[in-house]
Amino acid sequence: MSKIFYPSRKPVHVRQTEIKTYNLGDHQVLVEATLKDTRTPRPGEDSSAAEMVLVHDLVARIRVQGPDLTIAAAEAEMPHIPREGCREALPDMQKLVGLRIISGYTQKVKDLIGDVKGCSHLTHLFLSLGPAAVQGYWAAYGRKPGARSLANPAISRVIDSCRVWRRDGPLVRALASEAREKREES
Repeated sequence: MSKIFYPSRKPVHVRQTEIKTYNLGDHQVLVEATLKDTRTPRPGEDSSAAEMVLVHDLVARIRVQGPDLTIAAAEAEMPHIPREGCREALPDMQKLVGLRIISGYTQKVKDLIGDVKGCSHLTHLFLSLGPAAVQGYWAAYGRKPGARSLANPAISRVIDSCRVWRRDGPLVRALASEAREKREES
């Protein structure tokens, strides 16, 4: 039982995010994230409805070229926003084109489109798209014969990305051992 969650409380704000990856062929994937924020009506708004009020409806997309996981295209949409000025951030999403999804991706995204240079909600989505692109690319291309090999450039993107994939961990050591065995056989 959670010590901090109070299930009898009604939420005043709900954020829903969803990320999907599509295989485009030729070692490319499209990664799309959506964000919807809803909240309770403001005082004076029609609060008789049980529905929450939509505040943000945003979409962020990147087309990623593998195996080096470079962002080949980036775009965002703002179907619903609270202020028209929010759309001023949209052109700057192009700054992400050419960025590689490797160690340091998070800081580079923040440097390019974070804070007053962009929209905090879109920055959140683009930060989430990086790891999702790695997972999606792996789902599209990492299951082919020879893909689970240290010789595969895509594998280098996940080494030291988390505890399981740490360089000195059992998984990477096993892959290194398999690589040594294959070299010795040839």
